[in-house]
Amino acid sequence: MNADIINRTIDAMCSEIKAQGSPVPDWRLLTEDELLYEAAICIFGSQMQFELAVATADRLRNRGLLHSKHLADIADYQTLILDALSEPLPLTDKDGGVRRVRARFRNRLASLLATTVAAIYGKANSLRRLLFAAAGAKDARKALMLTVWGFGPKQASLFLRRVGYCADLAVLDVHVLDYLHLTRGLTVAPSRLGRLSCYEEIEDTFREVASRFGHSLGCVDLATWLTMRVAKREAYL
Repeated sequence: MNADIINRTIDAMCSEIKAQGSPVPDWRLLTEDELLYEAAICIFGSQMQFELAVATADRLRNRGLLHSKHLADIADYQTLILDALSEPLPLTDKDGGVRRVRARFRNRLASLLATTVAAIYGKANSLRRLLFAAAGAKDARKALMLTVWGFGPKQASLFLRRVGYCADLAVLDVHVLDYLHLTRGLTVAPSRLGRLSCYEEIEDTFREVASRFGHSLGCVDLATWLTMRVAKREAYL
């Protein structure tokens, strides 16, 4: 599959995304527990497949472990998380079947989440206050990176998109980077994207590419992720 076909597919996907009109949440109306759930998904997503990250966050939410009240003892909270993740998680595959998968890096996941909860709520802060205090999307991204353990630029950008804070930040995951390599010959080591200055440089390049589609950066980013993911899974690339 060449770049021209990929671009046409992304353009069509953008139109489909807009036509579906999926409701975008209003972060101002989300509860603190809902914001923490979304943060957990993004923390876990840096360590595993996205669908598994959602299943992991779902398990913890169902066990009542995604609440700001878990401050009495961080070690106890980590233990509760580990216990919840000791059992396999249900994961639906592309054919609709359900398989059971064990979350990897459970100790790291538990540590990141527990430390985040302590860093935010132990200081009488909240994700809502952090977002309201930010001067804009980039400022909010920086604040999240300083507050949420496990958040780099990509995870913070994904969180802001998922809660409906903005649609003008790119989520530069491996699929988007592969697209930039295919269409622009751009090669970026994923490790470099942990530095915000480098991330924003690549983001600006992708923003220029996205503007040619006539859709928002967030829409083109999501359409690129979907298109490249399927193309690689089906061995078109």
